[in-house]
Amino acid sequence: MYIEYFRSSSFNTHEMCPHSYFLEYNLGLPTLSNMAADKGTIVHKVLEILALIKKAKQEKKTRIKHEICGNIQTDKYKLDIIIEQIYKYYSTHITHHTWTNDHFQECRKWVYKAIEYNDGQFNPLNRIVIDAEPFFDIEIAEPWAMYKYAIKDNLVKKFLSIKGTVDLVTQIGNGVYEIIDWKSGKYRKNWATGEDKNYEDFKKDPQLRIYHYAAHRMYKMDQVLVTVFYINAGGPYTVCFEKKDLKDTEEMLRIKFEEIKQDIKPKLNKSWKCTKFCHFGLNTFEGTHVNPKVDNSRYMTQCEQVEFDLFHQGMDCVIKKYTMPEYQIGNYRDPGSI
Repeated sequence: MYIEYFRSSSFNTHEMCPHSYFLEYNLGLPTLSNMAADKGTIVHKVLEILALIKKAKQEKKTRIKHEICGNIQTDKYKLDIIIEQIYKYYSTHITHHTWTNDHFQECRKWVYKAIEYNDGQFNPLNRIVIDAEPFFDIEIAEPWAMYKYAIKDNLVKKFLSIKGTVDLVTQIGNGVYEIIDWKSGKYRKNWATGEDKNYEDFKKDPQLRIYHYAAHRMYKMDQVLVTVFYINAGGPYTVCFEKKDLKDTEEMLRIKFEEIKQDIKPKLNKSWKCTKFCHFGLNTFEGTHVNPKVDNSRYMTQCEQVEFDLFHQGMDCVIKKYTMPEYQIGNYRDPGSI
């Protein structure tokens, strides 16, 4: 398979199902977000605005200009109005859901739940904000991280990179920093194993390790607390990373990088998740640029059809046949973008 970069979601997707990774990150097949994820995006955006307000106050600014909410005065804003504006924006632009007032009330409830936890301990307004939603794109210039592919008659030769967006970077004091990542889901699970996460799982978590690695490269931070705040599933869970952890993170990336590069028939991990969560296991190629195949008087799902052709025709043929028009390996879409 091709790989140009890791983001935490791509790493975890491959961990859970290499076949799903291939469809999304090699073929560029589109997926539709679910309602829970989109409500989470709304909550994330509101919390981001609170962080931007606090950062502006630290810099003695009286207003910020936001792409959705317009001009916001840092000392006269109303949180409920911001929530309404963000909700209206996403519910208007994301049209594959039927939005109701109950969804709005849930989003509002989750925002207040996050900022009121433990007397506002994780409220961005009560923090020293270093950055809010910073994007990173960091090249790993190591011999093992070099790749070379011929894609559409073009030779691509680069180093692997990591990309992503951190929810919130704060300073605690005495050279210690804390990254906060908001989660609005109902479960605290490792979806690859189905088990609830514990401290050891968080210590090995690719997302948290990638965040620490990025913080080291972007801000020269070595000692970083990374807190995953499960708004609806138990509150905050904090892991401490130090400079010595960086080597282990690179080794984790190297192993997964080699595994993906060498894979010519990505495994389809069939489970109950295929028909509950996976867009590719729930939908066919009807109405797309690919002709759907029929099996036993029904259209194959996208997963089934690509697996069938991988077996009978091979990866090169499948990539030529199924890749979305205009899609390029390495495309990155910001979380929360429409």
